[in-house]
Amino acid sequence: MMKPILWIAAGVIVAYLIWWVLPNYLRQSEDPRSAEHLSRIAGEINRSVPVMIDKETELMPAEGRQGMLIYNYRLVSYAVAQLNPVKFAAGIKQKVTQEACNRAETRDDFLKKGVTLRYSYFAKDKQPIATVDVTPADCGF
Repeated sequence: MMKPILWIAAGVIVAYLIWWVLPNYLRQSEDPRSAEHLSRIAGEINRSVPVMIDKETELMPAEGRQGMLIYNYRLVSYAVAQLNPVKFAAGIKQKVTQEACNRAETRDDFLKKGVTLRYSYFAKDKQPIATVDVTPADCGF
């Protein structure tokens, strides 16, 4: 059970790196919480997906909604029945929150500006496993 968490943490890091290399024009002075702005960021991320983060985790298309950027991950070797969604979400929540709050790109470009980061995880057949939100309040903003 711990191995998927490590793979997912690696996936989160890669997603942040994708954001870090986005062109500067996406960081203009428009409303950082707007659906339009976040959809453009998701579109830039989606130019590189689907992409395997590691041997177990695939980054699927991201989504931008009003006030929320959604990262979608698929665990390519796991069916929903093989995981306990509650335990999985609890195990990954601390890791993704710590990483999002401590990483300058996500902290400064999203969380400090009131954007929630959603991490949605799916099984190999794309059935939902768990969703974890990191809100500005989780990081003390």
